[in-house]
Amino acid sequence: MLPKEYSWFLTHPELETQYTGEYIAIIGEAVVAHGKDFKTVLQEAERHGKAPFIHKVPAADKDLVV
Repeated sequence: MLPKEYSWFLTHPELETQYTGEYIAIIGEAVVAHGKDFKTVLQEAERHGKAPFIHKVPAADKDLVV
């Protein structure tokens, strides 16, 4: 079963263009932090008191192969 944050992320493709090349931290149904530095994004997200789901949005010129 997927985390609810990941499921929410998949239903919001606009996040891919809004946060291209950045890490995004999601808690519940909200982006609570974003930026290029993973550690900074994690620290900002942890201020919300819950464990965040963090995803690295690939740069526009990169293909993601899973």
